[in-house]
Amino acid sequence: MNKRSSIFGNPAPAPMLDVGDFQPKARPETRPPPAEIDAASRFKSREAAPEAPVNLPSTKRKPMTYRTGRNVVLSIKTSQEMVDRFYSLAETKGWKVGETFERALEALSRES
Repeated sequence: MNKRSSIFGNPAPAPMLDVGDFQPKARPETRPPPAEIDAASRFKSREAAPEAPVNLPSTKRKPMTYRTGRNVVLSIKTSQEMVDRFYSLAETKGWKVGETFERALEALSRES
């Protein structure tokens, strides 16, 4: 029967391994040429986008924000035609949007 080594005893020194003859294997170049990689990657350049023409009129309505004490939002669904009429009325009368809404409610209340 073999005797076990003691974990507290001095183990026998391991034989020295000679690794001087080991060299990495030469691998053949399998990478495609850089031009082929670029064509396959479809990389988009990060260059700045061309500037938009400066003198085009804005299609957005100019903001009508004022400090009036009105702080509650009313969101309604309506047609684009009615929205355009509402903002057009407010702009031609020189009223704020909230003021236009209040006057419309007052006018409707007087009708009934």
